[in-house]
This record gives sequence, structure tokens and C-alpha cells, in this order.
Amino acid sequence: MRLFKSSAQDWYKQRWHRWLDKRIPASARQQMSLNSIFILPTGFGWAFIIMAISLFLLGTNYQNNLMLLLCYLLLSIMLLALFYTHQNFSYLALKALTVDPFHCHQTGQLVLQVTPHRQHKNKYVNGQLLVSWLTLPRTHPVVVELNHKTTTFLLDNTGSQTLCIPLSYETRGLHRLPRVTLACDFPLGLFKCWTHLDFDSKVIVYPQPIEGDVNYALAGNDEEESAASLQFSNASDFYALTDYHIGQPLNRVAWKQVAKNGNWVIKQFASPQSDITTLSVNDTIDIERAISVLTYHILLLSEENAVFGLKFRSIDIAPSSGKEHSKACLHALACLESSPSPSPSPKVSHYSAFNIQRDAVNKKQRS
Repeated sequence: MRLFKSSAQDWYKQRWHRWLDKRIPASARQQMSLNSIFILPTGFGWAFIIMAISLFLLGTNYQNNLMLLLCYLLLSIMLLALFYTHQNFSYLALKALTVDPFHCHQTGQLVLQVTPHRQHKNKYVNGQLLVSWLTLPRTHPVVVELNHKTTTFLLDNTGSQTLCIPLSYETRGLHRLPRVTLACDFPLGLFKCWTHLDFDSKVIVYPQPIEGDVNYALAGNDEEESAASLQFSNASDFYALTDYHIGQPLNRVAWKQVAKNGNWVIKQFASPQSDITTLSVNDTIDIERAISVLTYHILLLSEENAVFGLKFRSIDIAPSSGKEHSKACLHALACLESSPSPSPSPKVSHYSAFNIQRDAVNKKQRS
């Protein structure tokens, strides 16, 4: 029974998404139209309708024209609210900006920018806009931690507003974002307009950094010379003030400090000499933990602006430095497959070996 229920739900979800993909195609820019807007009465709207019907029944039963007049007035308000709610929501136009990468179990943001509608350039949507993620996955469970939460935005009727929708993933990799559900019940809250938009956005989710040990392979020839991280010579970067010793050059003396408090100190300068290293881990470590540990050390070396490379399984990135290099390393780790692709089943070789053995037996029997 559970298997049948699960298969029925999967079939419904796939059919639902196929229908949505056909009715509301994916695009980085979305604007409301008749095909993309759905409208139904809210709970308050249904109560309003029931009250109007009750007044109509009471008015006809007791032949009370005042009740009938009130009923017709309420129905007129309902019809006006229906058109105005739909018209207000039809002015909405949005553009999705690039989603910045973030790490697992952290919160990222999908930024939507409110843009003028092509057909209604001087009119903008009013009221509160409720934004949430569509909880129905496409073909496999999409782990979006904040699906059950709804973010509320108060639109300011200027057309230059940005909406930041939070999201969080529990798995690394390149993920396609699910559809975004937007709803509004302006002006009276009797009807609710909503839509499910696909902004055709993808996000890179970096691995979660975990502290651990990695292998630092130095690229220098002299191991002792490469281990030095600071070189105190004729450098130009100020490093620290130290006590003056007899024999040290006088041009290094901090004369302002001497004149101020009488303490003889000298200026020391340092030029950072980055070790060119290559990060790697042992093959015996679990792949997910190894990726997380490498991520931690990449972030650590990036803060120090060090020169490093990365070598792990199919990843081989030459040593370099800078933000772009760090992003390239994190991107490679995020998109690395957890397990190697399965090798094809060796049915042909087994069949050939069986034939060879059978031919040998037949030949022996004949002889």
C-alpha cells in the first residue's frame, strides 16, 4: 500500500511539474500574464461568500429588501475585489540575479529584482508579497531546508526593490533551484493571487569546511628554505618594533619613539615569501570528509593570500593565489563525484571464457 501511494505521489509530482513547465516556462525574467496567475478566495473570502448567501436566503425567506440590498452590495464588493486583486498582481515583473555560492548548512540568498512590466511600465504591484519555495520536487527530493518558511515583503510601489529569498542546502554540488511561489491578497484580502515561477537559476554549494590534517607538498627545491615564511632583509613592508642592539644600522632606529620615551627600538621589515604548496589527502580517508578538510585548508590559505595548488582524485589545479583561484578550487571540490562511475559489466569476457573452456573439453573428448 505504501509503495502504491509513493508511486502515485511521484507520478502526480512529475505530471504537475510537466504541466507547470509547459504553462510557465523557465526564464531569468518573469512577468505576470493570464497563463501564470492563479486566483481563489481566501478563508476570509469564503466566509464573506457564505455570509452573502445567508443574507440572500434570509432576505428571500422573510421578504426583507434591506437584507437583499446588503447581499447584493457584498457580492458587488466581492466581484470588484476579484478584478482588482488580479489586476494588481498582473503588474508584477521580476528578474533573478546571479546566486552567489555558499557552503553546506549555511544560508544563501536568491535575489529577485522588481522591474517595470513591459505592458504596464508606470504601474507597480501593491501590498504584501508572500514568497516561499515550491515544496514539490521534480524527480528527486530537493533538500531545501527553508521550504516550509514564508518570507514577507512589503512592496513600496517604486519598481526598484530587491527581494532576498533565503535558501539552504545540505549537500554540495551544482543545484538547480526549485520554483518560487509568490502570492498577494491586496487590496481586501478576499482573494489570493499566486504563481509558481522558475527563474532558471543554478547555485554552486561548496562543501562544509571541517578542520583536519592534509598533506602539504612543497614545490621548492630546498625544504628548509621553503619553510621560511618571512624574510627579514631589505624589504619594504613594516613588520614590528624590536629592541635596539649595538651594531644594528642606525637608519632602522625609530627616532620618534626615542624622542618620545627614550626607548631605543628599531623597525623591522618583512616581505612575505609564500610557500608554493599543493594540497592533497590520503586515499584511505572518506571522500566526503576529505573534501570538507580540503575546503577548510583552502579557506585558511586564501585568507593568508598564500600560493597553493590542489591535487585530489581527478582534480589537478596548478598552484596560484587570489579569490578566483580559491573559487576554482572550491568549485572543483563541490562538483566532484562522490564515487567513480561504475565500470561496465564484463558479460562478454565471461561468455568468451566459458566458450573457450567448452571448446577445450569438446576437443579433449574427441581425441
